[in-house]
Amino acid sequence: MASAKETPRQKMIGMMYLVLTALLALNVSKDILDAFIVVDKGLQNTNLNFIDRNENLYAQFDLAKSVDPVKVQPNWQKAQDVKKRSAELFSYIDQLQKQLIKETDGISADIADTIQMANISSKDNYDTPTNILIGDSEDGSKGASRELKNKLNEFKKTISAYIAPEDQKKVSIDINTDDPKASENNENWEMYNFYHRPLVASLTILSKLKNDVKNAESTVVDYLLKEVDDGNLKFDTVAAKVIAQSNYVLLGEEYKADLFVAAFSKTKDPEVLVGDYNESTKSFSTTPNKVETQKGMGKYTVKTNKEGIVSYSGVIKMTSPKGKEMQFPFKSEYIVAKPALTVAVEKMNVVYRGLDNPISVSVPGIPTERLSVSATNATLVNLGNGQFNLIPTGDGVANVNVIANMENGEKRNMGTMTLRIKRIPKPVAKLGNITSEGSMSKGEFDSKTTLEAYYDNFPYQATCKVTSFTMSYLTNGVIGSVNISGNNISDQLKTIYKSLKRGSKVYFENIIGVGPDGQPNKLGALTVKVN
Repeated sequence: MASAKETPRQKMIGMMYLVLTALLALNVSKDILDAFIVVDKGLQNTNLNFIDRNENLYAQFDLAKSVDPVKVQPNWQKAQDVKKRSAELFSYIDQLQKQLIKETDGISADIADTIQMANISSKDNYDTPTNILIGDSEDGSKGASRELKNKLNEFKKTISAYIAPEDQKKVSIDINTDDPKASENNENWEMYNFYHRPLVASLTILSKLKNDVKNAESTVVDYLLKEVDDGNLKFDTVAAKVIAQSNYVLLGEEYKADLFVAAFSKTKDPEVLVGDYNESTKSFSTTPNKVETQKGMGKYTVKTNKEGIVSYSGVIKMTSPKGKEMQFPFKSEYIVAKPALTVAVEKMNVVYRGLDNPISVSVPGIPTERLSVSATNATLVNLGNGQFNLIPTGDGVANVNVIANMENGEKRNMGTMTLRIKRIPKPVAKLGNITSEGSMSKGEFDSKTTLEAYYDNFPYQATCKVTSFTMSYLTNGVIGSVNISGNNISDQLKTIYKSLKRGSKVYFENIIGVGPDGQPNKLGALTVKVN
């Protein structure tokens, strides 16, 4: 009959609440204000957990009442009263918080209803909260804190009456409005909690009280439910469940699934039968197979021997506390497929030598973290989540090999994908904007310092550098030619540039460019007319 135990999270929040309350005697720094925001957030999350737990308790109560209304009705009615009173008190505290935010921050009720504590501008204001909660009194009797205290005491008194006298010491309702014994100024409960407290502290204390209300509701309703529990099923839905390790199974592997009735008692295993079960006639068309059961669950295992969708059905039988046989039909399906390797090249159906070629590797039904990927004639860089950069190290083809590490420790070859290796296309030489033949002014021509190369209509990021070229020129009937190493326009060429007359033609030939694959390429010649 003991009350619900606090989780480690609830204990931590309670401890932080006590520490922060003690720190209020010191100067309130921004760090302390921020700490209240953290604690308040934790209290709000705990309140949500209590609300979920309480809704589950009421659902169990409803089910128990539908099974045995005569026995359960009295305690069910008490639980409904606890629910109503808890909701009213919770709402009162919630509205008090919104009032504090509204009047302290000077905002509308609509904004105060939704604003997060971190966004409140008057976090350290204590005048307005004290005026509302303590009022014009020395003991809080003229403030909202006295009314709050009276409501908490009335709520505790009312719901405590639903606990049998002999169980009062076993069931603890954690709502304490006693005056603190450790107060240096002999403050009462109202003054100790709310006098001269910054807004965020008052809001956090109120959140803690909301937590206490929901915890008290949970304690009493749980007690009332246990008082009428004589072995009935304690869940709101009675249904057969099928939980498979995977609905996608590789050919030759085993399909495994747990078949059970949710929340069924571990003291009595059900009988699980699998076959072609007809729910309309409540019978099997053929003799069913009996499944081994452990701790209330059927352990269904079957070897796969063909591809496609496999459907199966059956029934789970159990005996109620009153000796009545209950049957819960189920049906499910899974997919059997051959091992299939997929290697997708991100940009084309080929890979290029000297470049990082993005590829993705996957095998249906097997997580990428259980795949071991290697390649021949290439280097692989693992980028995570089945993504790789493949860098060919030679010509011909690159073979991507994939091994799957199965759950039973076996290593299975998933296959090999062959990718063609191509060389990077020949780049194009250019001077300024001229890529084959064109003209430019003498001033523009004189300003050029490098001969460049680029890849035209190539989807990858790649650079090429000119390593040598020959420049020939014709001016005033004089033919000249100069061989250049590198791609820079030398001082010798600049001198020639300046000697050229308008209308002269300059030829860039024997241009050699080297790309990221390290292979030299002879590029197309350029003809430039100097205007």
